Parts: sequence; C-alpha cells; structure tokens
Amino acid sequence: MTTIHKSLDTPITGKRGVFLRATWTRIVSLFVRYQNRRSVYSLSEFNDHQLADIGLTRDDLRYALRGGPFDDHSMDLMRSALRRRSQMNRL
Repeated sequence: MTTIHKSLDTPITGKRGVFLRATWTRIVSLFVRYQNRRSVYSLSEFNDHQLADIGLTRDDLRYALRGGPFDDHSMDLMRSALRRRSQMNRL
C-alpha cells in the first residue's frame, strides 16, 4: 500500500517569499525570546533552596533578566547551572 502526502501550502518564491519568510522567522524569534524571558522570570518565585537544587542563585536570575523584554539570556542560566553542577561533581 502506498501513501501519498500532498502539502496544502503553496511555496512562495521570489523576493516576496524571501521577505515573508524572513519576517515570519523574526516574529517567531521574538515570541520565543519573550516566552523564555517569562519562564526565567517565573524562576524568581522559587526560594533559594529550590534554586540551589537546580544549580542557580538569585544573582544568576538577576543577570539573566537584564536588558529589555525581548532579550533572551536563558542560555546563560543553563551554562551557570551546568558549570555549578560540574564543580559539585568534582568534589
């Protein structure tokens, strides 16, 4: 048995298509950055012990929340947590 899949999306080509794809990519990127920032902000509700359990400190959160509403420093938090975890594993 053979299954045939047809896409309902028609490809947009030419300069207009490149512009629309670039614009859409930018909009999605801004939305993802905003969502990540909100997720980092929700970590501020954790107490210090809970933050320590995941390898973070209040200073890490303050550092990650610097900048404007669309600045995404969530990767900085991940690096901090991984660095602390690796330091604890060495002990």
